[in-house]
Amino acid sequence: MGHSAADLPSIGERHMGCYQRIIVGTNGSESAQTAVAVAGEFAVRLDIPVTAVSVWKDAGRKSGTDAEWAEQATAAAAETLTAAGVPEVSRTELDGAAGALLLELAEQEPDTLLVIGGGSLGSSKARLLGSTANHVSHHSQTDVVFTSKVPKRWTTIGLTTDGSASSLTAVRRGYELALALGARPFLVTSAKTDDDGAEVLIDVEGQIEVEDPELFGRDVLTGVPAAEAICNSAWKYDLVVIGNRGMSGPARLLGSVANKVTHDIDTNLLLVNTTH
Repeated sequence: MGHSAADLPSIGERHMGCYQRIIVGTNGSESAQTAVAVAGEFAVRLDIPVTAVSVWKDAGRKSGTDAEWAEQATAAAAETLTAAGVPEVSRTELDGAAGALLLELAEQEPDTLLVIGGGSLGSSKARLLGSTANHVSHHSQTDVVFTSKVPKRWTTIGLTTDGSASSLTAVRRGYELALALGARPFLVTSAKTDDDGAEVLIDVEGQIEVEDPELFGRDVLTGVPAAEAICNSAWKYDLVVIGNRGMSGPARLLGSVANKVTHDIDTNLLLVNTTH
């Protein structure tokens, strides 16, 4: 049942909300099962379709065993998604480099959300050996959720911001998703003092122009560098949202906040592409 990237179904009907479709990567592992479950919950809340994708790499020589394994992985994912109530589920299996192919599929249509397991992000060995999640984190032109757990209920979402224009893009996207999930959005910033942080968050609230700013909680983090502070506070949130500024180029090599958070955080992470 192998397909090419061009075979991915097109979405004719536009759905209301921050995303129009979800692509979830699966290889049948426990980490992938978490990604599928989270993708299903998001899709039901947003009323959008999901495509389950499985990719294997065998240097161009298609193996019947590999093809069967990939079909089993997407079939299991489709069963889970359908049982969760996802309105439209499709499957595709591809031969090649998982990271590159997932990105190719996700970039075919605007407002696609890619969901994959994030377990390998914190492993330096996995990154050196070619982690799919690591590749996606540094090259994606679309928003990506890296999953680590399935909350019993989506209650709190942390929207990280330093007051910059790019972080405001991530805050707006995270706010929309929080509303869809029925979770409370918290503006999160790192600052030298509580007063400094409060000023940043007041300014952010004034700039993002959401329907109901009273929904926002506020979380000012002090005492340690920003990336460490965000990771230390991750336990408070079912999902943390951050912009991808600094995920590529010289900033990545110098240790950007987004890069450190992406590799060290211990909760679900939405990495928003702020370079559009």
